[in-house]
Amino acid sequence: MKKRYYEQDFNGYVGDLIESGRLNETEAGIAKRMQDKGYDSLSDKQKSVFDNAIEKNSVKECNFCGNDIPWDEMLNALDNGNLCSGCQRNMEKIDEE
Repeated sequence: MKKRYYEQDFNGYVGDLIESGRLNETEAGIAKRMQDKGYDSLSDKQKSVFDNAIEKNSVKECNFCGNDIPWDEMLNALDNGNLCSGCQRNMEKIDEE
């Protein structure tokens, strides 16, 4: 998962996590530092806290198709049963029929 921290949408996701209230005060403070100065600027203890926060607030892959969930879809995936946006739309269409 850590290699995904360097993907383009990751900082935006961290900002969304902070705004969503999913992080406690300590996690949010470390997340803000990570956004400002980068992951490599964190101490080992801060990295551990940050890594755990990301782990509990992310989905490795879609529960239906198995594809990686992009960071810009991650919060939605956490709330919809760990589905990517494509599979979520397909499930909604099936439910409508």
